[in-house]
Parts: sequence; structure tokens; C-alpha cells
Amino acid sequence: MTSTPFVRPLVAVWLFATLALTVYAWPAVTDFQTGGYLVVACLVQASLFSLPTLILVALVQGLKVDSGVRRLLIAASYLVSFLTVGFLLANFKLYSLYGFFTNFFVINIVSTPGGIEAMGISSSTWVSLALATAALAVVYGLPLRFVRLERVLPRWLRKRQVAIALLACFVVDSAVYAYAEYQSNLPVLGVADRIVWHTPVTAKSFFQSLGIKRRENLAADLHEAGGRLDYDFSNELATRPDSGEPINIVWLVAESWRADMVTPEIMPATYDFARDNQWFANHYSGGNGTRMGMFTQFYGIYGNYWFDMLRVSQPPLLMQYLKARNYDVKAFTSSAFTYPEFDRTVFSNFASSQLQEFNEGEGWQRDQKNTTDLIRFINKAREPFFSFMFFESAHANYYFPDEDIIEPDYLEDFNYLTVDVEDEIDRIRNRYVNSVHHLDRQLARVYRALERRGLLDNTLVVVTGDHGEEFMENGRWGHNSTFSQQQIRVPLILHVPERAPAEFTAMTSHLDLPATVLNLLGYQDPDQPISHGQDLLSPDYNRDFSVVSDWHGNTLVTDEAKMVFSLKGASMHATVTTNDDQPMEEDLYASALSKVLGEYTTELNRFYN
Repeated sequence: MTSTPFVRPLVAVWLFATLALTVYAWPAVTDFQTGGYLVVACLVQASLFSLPTLILVALVQGLKVDSGVRRLLIAASYLVSFLTVGFLLANFKLYSLYGFFTNFFVINIVSTPGGIEAMGISSSTWVSLALATAALAVVYGLPLRFVRLERVLPRWLRKRQVAIALLACFVVDSAVYAYAEYQSNLPVLGVADRIVWHTPVTAKSFFQSLGIKRRENLAADLHEAGGRLDYDFSNELATRPDSGEPINIVWLVAESWRADMVTPEIMPATYDFARDNQWFANHYSGGNGTRMGMFTQFYGIYGNYWFDMLRVSQPPLLMQYLKARNYDVKAFTSSAFTYPEFDRTVFSNFASSQLQEFNEGEGWQRDQKNTTDLIRFINKAREPFFSFMFFESAHANYYFPDEDIIEPDYLEDFNYLTVDVEDEIDRIRNRYVNSVHHLDRQLARVYRALERRGLLDNTLVVVTGDHGEEFMENGRWGHNSTFSQQQIRVPLILHVPERAPAEFTAMTSHLDLPATVLNLLGYQDPDQPISHGQDLLSPDYNRDFSVVSDWHGNTLVTDEAKMVFSLKGASMHATVTTNDDQPMEEDLYASALSKVLGEYTTELNRFYN
């Protein structure tokens, strides 16, 4: 290996990446085998992260260019080395907060208009980020500039030797991981999961050809098939006669609203509203994040269909039906209709004038403004009307004014970069409780407005959340990571005109909402099924299982157990657990899940040809 200082940024980034990756993933090590695998895998991954710097260093050494271009390439190699280190550190922080590294979901947040705003990043976080960047520039840059790191490697070590050693590490890494995946060796897979951007290599067919018996892992083996999307009700909408009188619809969805928040102390107005109406106390969202939670409650089909609906910009049957019946429609959000892309899915048949985004200021300020505008629309709307609002108060980092403080011991400055989530989780939760109390006051304004105008006699009111929020009850904070009860259970309250109050304790799902609402509107189920849901108000209602989705797949939920088919979800949690997220013995899988697996696999492709 040459001793020229031009290789200094390459040596620096490789040494730092190897050490940082190893230290961060070390808590997953359980024995000598996983420890050895970790070291080999980190050497490989550090080399991959060093490739951009290596290319620039090679250009400096290999190209015959003038001094100006040479200096530019050298400066670029130092900058790329620094950015690589910063990227690794950012991923460690991201994983500590949410349980995943930079992925397509994160890229989608950054690249989609409104995505970064939806994260609720405080001003102090941006300040901390700037200070952290400056500190890293000093701590990493000074040794890079003045320490002769190129002499760390012995002079007898040649490029060819390095290449052979790294190639051997790559072969060992790939072989060990492939066999671990084939045999469902969770300790090895758990180590790999802690390595930033570790690339899985599988060889199922090869091991099968060798006659090696595979350890059965039903959740990993059940593949979700697909086909051509078959979701078109245009002919039926054109020929179906109206039946019954249309009713108004007010649909209210709150961000990150978990089921256990509807109490007299935290949400007195909504608690009273729930007791006076249809309260579904064992209700599941269709997703552990906003995208799938919203998608399933309007389409009534499993979240794995999201990508196809987005590709063709197909609105749900419910929205098509409202347009066919000439409803006056208006949707409000304190976030953005572009992130997730609801302007291209749920509300894709709305005109831009019918979609109001207001996302200036903190979440509670946005909600107050939008609630005022929603009430103004309700008071002036032509009947029948459909109105929708998405509330942002309860989204991290949890917003509220002083008058909504009911838990005074809360974390005042929720700085994503400096907060220790585990140590501060109780105060973070108190912050969330205060934000939900503010949400209740905004919902109360809508209840009162409907009552004052006398609209409750002919208006359906839907009150629910997009998904829940976990506070380390099962090892995670927030949402969109696992399928724990706290992340997927949400309130559901329906005000149905002329229907006596009732509380339902049976399992219900967001998937049931479109069938319920369409039946109330007089759209009876045609011969072709309209969703994966049922009418919640039918005396024959019975749900044996629900399906909850994330970006990477589905999870099957029964009253007894959960089976995770999402690749991300399975990497963070056991693939099969009890309903309340406790470990489940393998010999109990069959009795808990086999009776519904057949129905689930049949239903999975209902809307594909």
C-alpha cells in the first residue's frame, strides 16, 4: 500500500467505518460465532462505504491532469470521506430513534414535498444538527489533515493482498448470512440487521440442491403474489340507481392517536361523544404508519395494494360514489396531501380547490386554523356534503399550547439529536398526552358545530386515528417500526343518525369502514366484492382476523396471535407472537393461525387478475 498522503482520506474513512459499524452492532452479539461474523461483515461494509473515496483517490493517483484539477480531486476525496462518516453517524441516530436505517421510506420522506415538515422537527434540532456537523468537521477533519494515517497500514501490505483479503471476507459474509437466512438463525440475522445497509444474500435453491433440510419458517415462506390490478367500479356506478336519502359525512382522522387515550381525564369531550355513539373499543388500523392507515380506511383493502393504486392514481370506490351523487366535498389537512401521496390516491378525484393544506407553525396552530375553516365549510356547505380533516397535534414531537398542559412533567425541548429516548420516555409520553388533550378540544369544536346547526340528525361522523404510537412498551418509540398493539390499535367512534349508543368489544378494522359507509349511503354490496371489509353495523358482523400493513408487507392479526409477513417488521420483532406481543411457542402456531391462513391467502389477491 502506497504511503502517499493522498490515500489519507481513504484510510481514515475505512478505519472509522470499520470501528463505528462494529461498535454499533456489537450489542447484538450473543456468542463467539456471531462476534466473528460481525467483524467480517463490518470489514466488508466499511469497504463498500469507502468506495466513493477510493474512486477519487484512484483518480488522483492515476490521471495525468493539471495541478488545479488534481487539487480539486484531492479536496473532493476529503469531502466525500467526511460526508460518508456523517452519513454513518446519522444512520446510527436514526436507528436509535426509529429502529431502521436510511431506506426507501426515508428517501420518500426527504424527496416528497411536505415530507420533512411532517416529521415535526423542532428548531433546536436544526441548531443541534448544525453544531454536530461543525463538531464532526473539527474532530474528524483535524486528524485527517495532520495525522499521517497513511502510515497506519504496514508498508509490506500491498493492494493485491488487501483485495484478496476483502474478497475472502465478502465470500464468508455472504455464505454465513445465506445459510443463517436459510435456517432462520435469528442471532446472525439480528447482527446483520444492525449493520447499516447490509445487503442480504440468499441461496435457498443452492442449499436445497445439496439436500440440506431447511428449518421451517412459515412467515418467511409465505410469499405475497400479485398480478394486474382489478379495481374498477365505473360500470356499476354508471348503472346503479340511487337508493335512499343521502347523508352528510364528516370524517376526522388524528395523527398517531392510540386507542387508550380516550379517557375522561385526557379527552373528556371525545370520551362523552364515544359513550353517546358507536364506540369500537377493539379497533385496528390497517397500518402502523400514515400511508397504510389512511389507505385502508378509505379503500378497505390490504395495504399491499397501495403501490398499484398510486401508480394508476385510482381513487377509492367511496370517493367515486360521492362524486357520482354530486356531494359537496372539501378536505383539510394540517400536514400535506402530497406526503404521503393522497392527492394521487385517496383524493385523486378531488379538484385542487377542494384540498386545503395549512402547515405553517406548530401542529396545534395548524389544527386550530384548519378546524376553524372546517367548521366554516360545514356551516355553508351545500347538502349532501363530505368533509375530511387530518389533525397533526399528536404527531411527534407532540404540539400543544400552555392551556392544554394536564401532565406538567413533560419534556420541554424534544430535540431529536440530543434526547435519550429510553431515559426520557415517561416525559415524552406526557408531552404526547398534552398534545392529545389539545386534539380533544379541537374535536369538541366540531361536535359542537354539528350540534348547533342541527346536523347530527342527518350526518355520519367518523372519528379515528391513522395509527397508534408506542412509548417503549415493546422496545420501540413512535410508529412505523413494528406491529405492536400500541402502534396499530386506534380509536374508532361513529355517529350514525338515529342509532342508539353501543360499545363494541369484538375485533374491528379500518378495512370495514368503506363497506359500512357505502351501505349507509344506500350502495348495497354488488356481486363483485367492494373491499376486504364488512359492514360494522350488520348484525352478522364477524371478523376472525385483521390485516395490518407497512411499506414492506402485511401482518396477520387474530385475537390470539400475530404473524408478520413484512420483511422490515420481521427483522425487528419475532415473526409470530401472541396478540399482546409476547413470545409464542412454535407448537402453538398451528392452533392460533392455521384456521385463518387459508382465508388470508385467498383474500390477498382478490383485487388482482
